Amino acid sequence: MNANTCARIAPLHESDPRSQDPVLEDLVNFVGYRPNALLTMARKPGVVPALLKLLGVTLRGDGLLPQSLRFLIAAEAARGARCRYTTTHLVHAANHLGVDWDKLAALPSYQNDPRYTEQERKALAIATAGGCLPVREPARAMEQAKQVFSEEEIVEIVSCVAMAGWFNRWNGLMGSELEPEPAEAMAHLPWLQQLDV
Repeated sequence: MNANTCARIAPLHESDPRSQDPVLEDLVNFVGYRPNALLTMARKPGVVPALLKLLGVTLRGDGLLPQSLRFLIAAEAARGARCRYTTTHLVHAANHLGVDWDKLAALPSYQNDPRYTEQERKALAIATAGGCLPVREPARAMEQAKQVFSEEEIVEIVSCVAMAGWFNRWNGLMGSELEPEPAEAMAHLPWLQQLDV
């Protein structure tokens, strides 16, 4: 799907009362734009606040792992699902949190790229394993992660992968139209063009 393809169901207009929620406003302040996917989800009352609360527990805010790593983990899971919209949003947020474009450009080769630490590689291996269904070799990825992470940290890693899964399914089905702000990532990360939707 082309990044400019129209969504299969149109997002609500920003002025629609159903798209007004304090939790959404907090996210808009963080990323700097209104995600079309959330404006489509807002058609079902209660979904956006519930989802953003889960997003706040998994990817944003306090955690055992840095936010930037949590967004990298989610981005790798979305990349494995080949979801362009979700991956673009997640790498854009990771860059917003301080991960430079060069490092993000090397995400597909993180296993051998010196820009990634051993700890990051082991976290991202869980994301690679869980980024598609059926899950690929989870036991191996989990055992290797236990060398550098506590069980609680691994639970946090898996929660980031699972969070990406919601967005992958939603955006893959809805064909969410990519906004101009996160689309800037495509100029820095050519591999995003190889993803499907």
